[in-house]
Amino acid sequence: MKLRVMATHNLGLKVLSLIMAVVIWFFVEFGKEAEISMEVPVRFENIPPGLVIAGTPPSPINIRLKGQRIVLMKLRAVRPVAHLDLKGAAEGTTGFPNMERMINLPEGVRVTRVTPVALEVRLTKTAMERRGTVTRDVPD
Repeated sequence: MKLRVMATHNLGLKVLSLIMAVVIWFFVEFGKEAEISMEVPVRFENIPPGLVIAGTPPSPINIRLKGQRIVLMKLRAVRPVAHLDLKGAAEGTTGFPNMERMINLPEGVRVTRVTPVALEVRLTKTAMERRGTVTRDVPD
């Protein structure tokens, strides 16, 4: 009987203490730094008119990220993308060094490794451009 009285005495404070302990544990555990690996797809933007990407587009790049565990968990759900801007590119090979700069990441997350470190994309004229014919939409 004495054990029951001890267990139920100040029950509200005991429950509150347990809740506070869980909250503190949550902040400590998820505030720690962690490191994850993920594949990031490559997206080409602003491909100049009359040009196409020759060959097969590059496969996703592998990155290793470091940051707060909770931020990395959210980032894994969002799935970042490597944006390669081809604005102003001409026919031939265009290189993209420093792939880590092509990925938009939240503040506090940093890239520790990227594979491959750089990408090259070869642009060629479309079949219509090579033949010297250009089709244009003519308004009715």
